[in-house]
Amino acid sequence: MTRNDYLTHDPEIRAALALVGEGTAYFDRTLAALPDAGMDGASLLPDWTRRHVIAHVCYNAQGLLRLVQWAATGVETPMYASRQDRDDEIQRGAHLSTSELRALVVTTANELDEGWRGLSDDAWRTPVRMAQGPEFPATTTIWLRTREVWLHAVDLDSGATFDDFPPAMVDRLLSNVLSSWRGRREAEDIPNFVLAPTDRGAPKAISNVDDPSAVVLRGTAVDLTRWATGRGYLGITTASGEATPAAPRWI
Repeated sequence: MTRNDYLTHDPEIRAALALVGEGTAYFDRTLAALPDAGMDGASLLPDWTRRHVIAHVCYNAQGLLRLVQWAATGVETPMYASRQDRDDEIQRGAHLSTSELRALVVTTANELDEGWRGLSDDAWRTPVRMAQGPEFPATTTIWLRTREVWLHAVDLDSGATFDDFPPAMVDRLLSNVLSSWRGRREAEDIPNFVLAPTDRGAPKAISNVDDPSAVVLRGTAVDLTRWATGRGYLGITTASGEATPAAPRWI
């Protein structure tokens, strides 16, 4: 099989696989440009070195592959046994040698892609779940991986930037964050943020765009996505002129 020889003929799934392929290549290029001496440096994520981020990306691929195998075989295999197991795995991975860690990035990504390539259209619709949470179709594993590789390339803090993201990725991220906030708005008292991109499209909101009590933020789509994912305030202004608030947690 070549990399494009996926069993599925669904055009939406194939488009999603193309986007995750771009993101994987982007992460790989970012990592390749990072010298070995920089691996122990701080990442953009609190308390994590770049090694932690890289290990997380590796084990994320392995966890998602377990879900893909579940979809392929029908044998229930959650992504992780527990959150603690996931955290322990990342800590162990962060202590691998530099060469082992770099190699693991490649092998785990290739194994996940191989798993995706073998899924039939019916298998893609199989419900799976991470651990004890809600079920979702196997197609969701593509998005879960897509956001990992694009965002964590930036989190390596070694040259990757949201400005490099394709528009489809920026728009999907922003919609994903707003959907997450929407689902938790009442429980966590999240304000009705209205995100008004200055470079394209109509404003997007958690609730009513015309809500007079809404917190309206302006910036380019990239700026708004960077802020919404908790990675900075660059380019963001408020309609009220007040200081830009911190973004609620996303995931």
